[in-house]
Amino acid sequence: MWSATSINDVNSLIVVEKPIIIFKHSYRCSISSMALNRIESIHHEITRKANFILIDVIKQRNLSIEISEHFGIKHESPQIIFYNKNEVQFTDSHMNIDSTKVLDYL
Repeated sequence: MWSATSINDVNSLIVVEKPIIIFKHSYRCSISSMALNRIESIHHEITRKANFILIDVIKQRNLSIEISEHFGIKHESPQIIFYNKNEVQFTDSHMNIDSTKVLDYL
């Protein structure tokens, strides 16, 4: 459904007017696939209200780490980051990634 972003630096990610949902994903990890499936179940709601950015933590390791450093959060995978109004409003990882939480922030 979503493909990994071609953006390669954090500043290019955060220059948009809409909220941003960043999902750090490993195609090698079954937990990451389960978490992504949860988020894909609300695909239409997300794309109406936010920009969704999928980061492949294997191929885009440097970007993934740069995001964590820029926002001052621990690097994890899978990880979801909700960025709005110039700040991270929430982040979760692994089995805590939940579509209901995402919808609450949208």
